[in-house]
Amino acid sequence: MDQHLPVLADEVLRVLNPQPGETFLDATAGYGGHSEKILSRIGKNGAGYLVDQDQHAINVLRSRFTNDNRVHITQSNFRDITEGEIPKVDMILMDLGVSSPQLDLPERGFSFRFDAPLDMRMNQASGNTAAELLANCSEGELAKMLWEFGEERQSRRIAQAIVSYRKTQAITTTAQLAQIVESVKPRRGRIHPATQTFQALRIAVNDEIGALKQALGAFESLLKPGGRWAVISFHSLEDRIVKQYFAQLCGVERDWMGQVVNDPTYRKVTNKAIKGDQHDNNPRARSAKLRAVEKIK
Repeated sequence: MDQHLPVLADEVLRVLNPQPGETFLDATAGYGGHSEKILSRIGKNGAGYLVDQDQHAINVLRSRFTNDNRVHITQSNFRDITEGEIPKVDMILMDLGVSSPQLDLPERGFSFRFDAPLDMRMNQASGNTAAELLANCSEGELAKMLWEFGEERQSRRIAQAIVSYRKTQAITTTAQLAQIVESVKPRRGRIHPATQTFQALRIAVNDEIGALKQALGAFESLLKPGGRWAVISFHSLEDRIVKQYFAQLCGVERDWMGQVVNDPTYRKVTNKAIKGDQHDNNPRARSAKLRAVEKIK
């Protein structure tokens, strides 16, 4: 799948520092770009556990690594991975957000670049579509979703426009939604006015924030001592959650008198987020932020 270039690939290898014989979990394996690079470093005695909830991605992974007995592939949302399902690993990678091939497939309904059914589900076998969400949410719920997940300043006006439009006809396509947003938020500059609305709706459809928080809490126990954990995020809401959680792992626990109760169990590998190249040909890379920690004990 040459159309999907792994974001911050060299930086991921640097912070994870794969060694021969080590094991890793790629919790959002996508089309296998990052995994392939890690596999090239861990040698024949290493192992990779590749997880994705997207059926198309799973099909590509199985085809790509069909003759590699080091690779174990599971279709699942990373929030459902628990200790015991896979052995403890030396590395964990989470590449959050939507992949380029998903955006480029019109029938997935992720992008306003195509007129397509408004779906947006990462796993098309379950859950409500974006169209169903728009049909059933109240104006207040829509405004809150657009503000919290899309940081959309015109959230109330857009929510009002959506509710007004659906009184006469259902909103079932990406083009309809994009036009509704543009009717209250005219285009200025290069960024499409519906960008934040589509982001917010995708996050809500897939419960991405809930899944991220649940996975962060569960993955802590999956790492071996000395293991490295890297997360790539693509918008400020995700990055803030990862930053705060990693800071908590690396912090000293004190009692009410200020006495140290527990020393940190992790240390920071990246003091600040490693940012994607603003001149990269891959649009996803421009907003990417990479953070990493290492388990001490």
